[in-house]
Amino acid sequence: MGDPNGGTTGGRSQSPEPRSAGTSRAHHKGIRLGAGAGAAGIGGALFAGATGGSIVGTAESLMSAATDMAAAAGLVLPPALMVSFLYRQSTGKTTKLELSSRDWTDAAQQLHRAAKEITQLVKDIPGEAWTMDDRPLYESHVEDHRQQLDSLGTYCTAVGYSIMGVAWALFTYSVFAMGMAVYLDVLAAAAAVALAATASGVGAVAGGPVYGQCLALAGTALTITAVATGVLASAGTIGAAVLGGGALLTANSQENNGAENAFGALQKAAITGSAGAAANLTQNAANSGINFANRRGEKMMPLAGIDLDADRDIDNTWNVGGGVKGTTPGGAGEGELGYHAKIKDGDLQGQELEIKVKGGPPDVGTVGGGGKIEWDENENLKNKSFTVGAESPKAGVAADYEGTFDQKNDYDAKYNANTPVFNRTDDSFGKKKGDPPPPWDENL
Repeated sequence: MGDPNGGTTGGRSQSPEPRSAGTSRAHHKGIRLGAGAGAAGIGGALFAGATGGSIVGTAESLMSAATDMAAAAGLVLPPALMVSFLYRQSTGKTTKLELSSRDWTDAAQQLHRAAKEITQLVKDIPGEAWTMDDRPLYESHVEDHRQQLDSLGTYCTAVGYSIMGVAWALFTYSVFAMGMAVYLDVLAAAAAVALAATASGVGAVAGGPVYGQCLALAGTALTITAVATGVLASAGTIGAAVLGGGALLTANSQENNGAENAFGALQKAAITGSAGAAANLTQNAANSGINFANRRGEKMMPLAGIDLDADRDIDNTWNVGGGVKGTTPGGAGEGELGYHAKIKDGDLQGQELEIKVKGGPPDVGTVGGGGKIEWDENENLKNKSFTVGAESPKAGVAADYEGTFDQKNDYDAKYNANTPVFNRTDDSFGKKKGDPPPPWDENL
């Protein structure tokens, strides 16, 4: 027997309440504008790539704008605050990832080229010039070495592709984030009108249901965003598996081709890398808590972020240190202070001190600057640099210029620019300095 209110009887669930006309309009408008914003993000990225920039680099600008937009929507629709938090947690330096990927693939090409060259060098030795019985043994050792180089080159290629895969995953997520942020802002506008109608008493009967329906849609948007964030995390996990699993397979291949103690070297590398991993995990855990506290888009606590570093370079010199970022109430002013020390075999090899400040209306943008000084192992002043810049997180625009005087007071400069349609990373207005030649080519 039917229920006079339109549901069913006998304990069966009732049909969901249909959306009001106002909610339906906001929902469809949000989808339409969100899709347009995502398409515009892709278009801007293609333009950035066509003008010599990075396609994936636009993700940083898109995420900056999307995070602030979601936080603004959260003032009316609380689920949007958690969306903003997820965006903060999912922001990465895609331009740095792309540069890193390029370095790995360049290294792979050099290893494969070296493998071909050493093989050719042996083949170029005339048979009559080396007729002794030890030639086959020598050629066998060279072949083992060639396979070691090829195996290492293949691993470097896999690492480069994996890193670039993560960068593309972050870019894809940023396009989604921008579309979802626009959708939430449209819902928030409709919800705000409904709340105003309810508060004024004019249209109060219709205002309550509209706000409730917008709130439910925002909750659905949060669920979708959480799933998308999980997919992004899976991409990072797959990349990490390639790095770790590939390292084990490569070490096994190296030992099979005569590289003794390859696993021992891998174990030592893992122990060394664990210090940097521990620093980064601690940093990220602390910053996650800070991001959650600031999910409304306002700085809710003086501490805005921390930075911890523990890295070792090729000559066994450790770079250890960290920094803190503080902010004034409301986020109108912000300052950073960082210190790093270079240590080798327990001895101090150099130090670095950096300070940055910026300020301005958070809703409009900020300008700032700072400086950095470095000392060598004898505490003599080494490099001096300054930075000036401006940014508008809501517009996804940031730019900075850094000038450096070395120990001989020679000047060098670089700049960074990031917008939804243009970006440059560590670029120069003049001729860029190339990498120094390897030792064996210095006198050629």
